[in-house]
Amino acid sequence: MKVKLIFLFFYLVYTSQAICQTKYDKEQYEIKQDSVWIETSNGKIFGLLFQPIGIDKSEIPAILCLQGGGDVGLANYTYEARFFAKNGIASLVCDKSGSGLSQTKKSWTQQSFKEKTVEYLELHTWLSNYKGINNNKVGVHGMSEGGRLALNMAIKNPNKIAFVNAVSGPTASFKENQLYAIYKHLLSQKAIDNVTINKAIKVWDRYFEDISKGEISSKTLKAINELIEVAPRLRYRPDASGILPLRPLSEDIHFTLEGSLENINCPLLLQYGELDTRVDPIRSLSNIPKKMNFVIKNYTDTDHSMNLKNGDINPLFIEDKLNWIQNSIIIKK
Repeated sequence: MKVKLIFLFFYLVYTSQAICQTKYDKEQYEIKQDSVWIETSNGKIFGLLFQPIGIDKSEIPAILCLQGGGDVGLANYTYEARFFAKNGIASLVCDKSGSGLSQTKKSWTQQSFKEKTVEYLELHTWLSNYKGINNNKVGVHGMSEGGRLALNMAIKNPNKIAFVNAVSGPTASFKENQLYAIYKHLLSQKAIDNVTINKAIKVWDRYFEDISKGEISSKTLKAINELIEVAPRLRYRPDASGILPLRPLSEDIHFTLEGSLENINCPLLLQYGELDTRVDPIRSLSNIPKKMNFVIKNYTDTDHSMNLKNGDINPLFIEDKLNWIQNSIIIKK
């Protein structure tokens, strides 16, 4: 039996917050909400479709909104979907496979990044074919893991993805980004010294490599047990049972977007927070080529969820998104 490893950083959860009292939250359009069921190769996916009312066009742009890692629930992601609809873009946000009202053969916990990409492309196709949608102007919005996979969708199917907005989306490999997140977390634990932190990171590195090979080696188990002896109170450390965890999946360990982002030719808005401790903004930004169709924003004093230190969402995050929608999606033909 595999171990179910519950670990904060494996899933890169993005926590969305509604911005209810800002000048950017004005309704340009009223919206209607419909519940939809979408047949995919994995089964039936439940979603919420938001459409702007009163647009003087026979067909409008649309966007598929992807959740971040983990499963915090569909309600946590409806603000973004409503935001796009209020500004003239129909939007679809869905329960993950095997979660909420979705009825699928495989749960999201069993799906690799490649499998999720395939499923999301099916959802994108469904949205593209929906009545009243301009099938040449259907994009993807994703946060954290969703940002990673939104970018991957545009890489894998550049002729179908019309535009992408990726928020806190890692572009480095899964393993490299997890090591960054673990390091940042351990660094925040003031009782842990730098020597122990560095030792823990090396052990995690070995552990991830073993997962990618499908077996936890005796040398890695020895290193884990030595770490336990040195730091018995260290909470975040690899499991010492020698049993492979259910997650992360071996095929996801070295999944990366490095070297592929230059193949994205649609309008792309990338948004990062300088204080992000879950996704390495410096490493992610270093992998992004300079292209005329790319708009890149890295916000000062802003974390993974686009919050400032006082807990408010950085208003520039919303302002830039709105400007990008109006200039790249709505106005541009």
